[in-house]
Amino acid sequence: MSIQEKVPLRGTQGGTDAADRVADVLLLLMDSPGPVRVSGVAAELGIAKSVAHRVLRSLVSRNLAEQAPGSSGYLLGPAAVALGAKAMSRSKLENAAAPLLRELRDRTQETTLLTRPVAGGRVHVAQFESPHHVRMTVELGAFRPWHAGASGKILLAFAEPEFRERAIAQEAEVYDLGEEAIAALKRDLEHARERGYVTSSGERNPDAGAVAAPVFVRGVAIAAVSVCGPRSRFTPAHAERIAPMLLNVTQRLSARLS
Repeated sequence: MSIQEKVPLRGTQGGTDAADRVADVLLLLMDSPGPVRVSGVAAELGIAKSVAHRVLRSLVSRNLAEQAPGSSGYLLGPAAVALGAKAMSRSKLENAAAPLLRELRDRTQETTLLTRPVAGGRVHVAQFESPHHVRMTVELGAFRPWHAGASGKILLAFAEPEFRERAIAQEAEVYDLGEEAIAALKRDLEHARERGYVTSSGERNPDAGAVAAPVFVRGVAIAAVSVCGPRSRFTPAHAERIAPMLLNVTQRLSARLS
């Protein structure tokens, strides 16, 4: 079910037409698997292209929307993603995950993260930092793509096949991924589904390594837990030693949420 089916896009009561249009555009961007052009916004919401353009430019000016690189389409902006992350940080998931993330941090001595999928990618919504002086930390609420980084790849690996193919095609266009990169990504995703976790090294941050596993609710991967650290310490062997501890945590968290 799409967000448009859950939330009425028109005909709300108690507000103004202008406020309704802004909310409608934000909901449309949130529900879209990729960039939406001005003409698409106008057609979907039944408004003039000039009105759709003005609303989008207003959202862009406040970082609630942004133009996709190399495209005339629009995506949710960092401010919208941060708002979503703020709301999700207070969710049942975050509350259930916090003690397990802390436990995993203490056992591994590395930074642990909780990541949620959002429209077109993912955001980190919680972290427990490593006690080491040299450690990896992330910006909570910052938008990240699917293809680069362990948490993005594990969420993509366990997504519905149709969604996964659309997301890969979209990121190939937006991030200019070549055939070899796409083939390598698909191999990583297949391997991740076989093992139940995935590792990364220097993919988004050249100095970082990570290992991630999915959190399931009724068979759907709703989040990812990952452990990350500097590549100088987070070797492939180190990641493999951490994987069983990580899987234990994600299995327990999935059980708590089910």
